[in-house]
Amino acid sequence: MRVFLRVLIVISTLLVLVMGAVRATTLPWFPRWAYGRAGFPAESYGMAPAERLNLAEACITFLNLPHDRTLLSSLRLSDGGVAFNERELQHMDDVKIVYDRLTTWALLAAAVGLCAAWALHRRGEPAAIWGALSDGGLLTLLLLLLTGGLMAVAWETFFVGLHGIFFQPDTWRFYYTDTLIRLFPEMLWQLAGTVVVAIVVVAAFVLALLGRIIQRRMVRASQS
Repeated sequence: MRVFLRVLIVISTLLVLVMGAVRATTLPWFPRWAYGRAGFPAESYGMAPAERLNLAEACITFLNLPHDRTLLSSLRLSDGGVAFNERELQHMDDVKIVYDRLTTWALLAAAVGLCAAWALHRRGEPAAIWGALSDGGLLTLLLLLLTGGLMAVAWETFFVGLHGIFFQPDTWRFYYTDTLIRLFPEMLWQLAGTVVVAIVVVAAFVLALLGRIIQRRMVRASQS
């Protein structure tokens, strides 16, 4: 039972850290930061910077709040045309479904991890909780370093493969003139991936180190 409870905490830690970093990046600060970076590609089809940012933030709001697609379908470009065509709207619906589902899984993982930690505490094994958290941090650190390496050496393979896991073939591919590509060019996704990996690596390292230190102190205290 002790090993099983530790495994639950390890897996929960991985899911919570990764999805927490994804959600931390899916906020209005990110496009503001990305668009303002030197070398970030300017919009090539006449969209003003303020309009571009407003539309990007609307997409993020759509993902984070319980809106239906009318939030996006009602938006217009400066020339009066609709901001997003039907294929783009359908893809955003698909993205929201995946995003909400992953968030739900992360919340369930957090609940399972807390229950497992409570069970270990009731068994009089608080040091095992911190050991499991440390192991979860180490596992997350290893997986994210491998993922970051793949992103660095084979970005296209990673990007296509990731979309292949969550979306139907070709439903996520658009023309360069489509608004979604104009708002979210490839460099933005590269920056997003880098930020997510960086957040998770730092958090996982701190958790792995802190968890191991606290675990050892608890073990020593129980033996004295």
